[in-house]
Amino acid sequence: MTSKKTQQIVYTALMAALIFATTFAIRIPVPFTQGYIHPGDSMIFIGVLILGWRNGAIAAGMGSALSDLLAGYTQYILPTLIIKGLMAVFMGLALEKSNNNKKSIVALSGITVGVWMAFNFIIHRIITVNAVNESHTLINSLEDVSNTLELTTLVEKAESQIFIFALIIPLFLIGISIYIRKKENISIHIPQLLGMTIAGLWMVFGYFIVAGIMYGSFAIAAFSVPWNIIQYIMGFVIAIIVWEALKKTSIQKYYEK
Repeated sequence: MTSKKTQQIVYTALMAALIFATTFAIRIPVPFTQGYIHPGDSMIFIGVLILGWRNGAIAAGMGSALSDLLAGYTQYILPTLIIKGLMAVFMGLALEKSNNNKKSIVALSGITVGVWMAFNFIIHRIITVNAVNESHTLINSLEDVSNTLELTTLVEKAESQIFIFALIIPLFLIGISIYIRKKENISIHIPQLLGMTIAGLWMVFGYFIVAGIMYGSFAIAAFSVPWNIIQYIMGFVIAIIVWEALKKTSIQKYYEK
C-alpha cells in the first residue's frame, strides 16, 4: 500500500471522526419529525474540499450515520448514510463541473435557484392543502397542537418561514458571492459556494422525502423544512470560517489541490 493511499485513508477516517463529533456533540431536536439539527454539515463541506467527493462521501456517510446510531435515532441511520453521502457527491461534482467554467456556474446556479423555488412552491401547497384536508390527522400527530386554531397558527408560521427562506437563500448567495469577489484575501471561490449550496439544499429535500415516507404525511415533513434550512445555513457559515482558517496554516500543503 502506497503512502499516498495510507494518507487518504487516515484523512478520511479523521474527517469521519470530525463529522461524527460535530454532529453528535450539538444536537437540537426537531419537534415535528423526531430528528435533530446540528453543525455537522460544516465538516462535510470541509471534507469534500480536502478529500474530494469520493472519500468525502465515505467520511460524510459514516460519520453522520454513526451519530444517529449512538444518539438513538436508529430510524434515520440508513437515510442519513445515503443523504449525507450524496451531499458530498453532489458538492464534489458541482465543483468539478463549475471550476474555471463561467457557463457551467451560470447554468448550475440557474438550475439550483429554479429547483429551489419549485420545491418551496410545492411545500407551500402541501402545507396549505393538507392543513384543510388532514386537519384532524395533523392535530393528533403534531406536538403542541391540540385544536384547529393552534394548527392554523402553526401553518401560517410555517408558510411565512418557508416564504422568507425561499427569498433569503438566493439573496444570501448573491451577497456572499459579491463580497468574496471584492475581497482578494478570501480563498473560497464561487464554485465552492455553489457546491455547498447544492449539497445543502439536497439535504433539505432528502430529509423531507424521508420524513414524509416515514411518517406517512408530507405535510408533517414540511414543518421540519425551515429547521433543516437553518442547519444548512449554519453549516455553510461555519465551513467558510474554518476553511479560511485552514488555508492560513501550514497544513494546507497536505491537501491543497
